Amino acid sequence: MQSENNSKDVKTNIKRYLMVLEIDPDHLKEYIDIHKNPWPELLESIKSEGANELLIWNYKNLSIVYYETEDIDAIYKRLASHEVQKKWNLKVGPWIKVSPPLDGSGKVNTCEKIFDLNQQIAGKLELF
Repeated sequence: MQSENNSKDVKTNIKRYLMVLEIDPDHLKEYIDIHKNPWPELLESIKSEGANELLIWNYKNLSIVYYETEDIDAIYKRLASHEVQKKWNLKVGPWIKVSPPLDGSGKVNTCEKIFDLNQQIAGKLELF
């Protein structure tokens, strides 16, 4: 969708996704450090492939990953073609106890949303 006043594309089908990943405790410090200091080219590729937002929190050895994008499976599939993503997956992937298909080869399991204050005040809980 384009605005008459702005030639940039406006994303209209943004969905919110949440994943919880269990990190190998032996690699937790490395996992946190690399996410606090990510590779700039990785950030560029994530943004260019359609991530409107990506936030990650750590709790004990759990990584809580929040995405805003049109389609989580599609973004992982597109990212899989980037060399920087392949290198990142080789480095970080083994630290995740049960990893989602980081190469885009399958469906990413995300958390089910069961409460949304504003949606429920409006009378309808939406999937995203």
